Amino acid sequence: MKNGVCPKCQSREVYSGAQLKWKSGIHSVNSIPVNSFRLAPLDNYVCGQCAYVESYIAKESDLSAIKKKWPVV
Repeated sequence: MKNGVCPKCQSREVYSGAQLKWKSGIHSVNSIPVNSFRLAPLDNYVCGQCAYVESYIAKESDLSAIKKKWPVV
């Protein structure tokens, strides 16, 4: 979806929350836990046609930390 095309319905009506400033912080709901003390903000992409949503880790440093802390499936 980062390319502006929905993978589910092929619509080009994709909206991005990547530039939102309030997606992180102590009261954030747009993040996932990296560990007990750290949250990773997410960039969300939403299809305006079918409402499909994809989320991506916003910061490369958080992705690196997740790779070190989380088990591989």
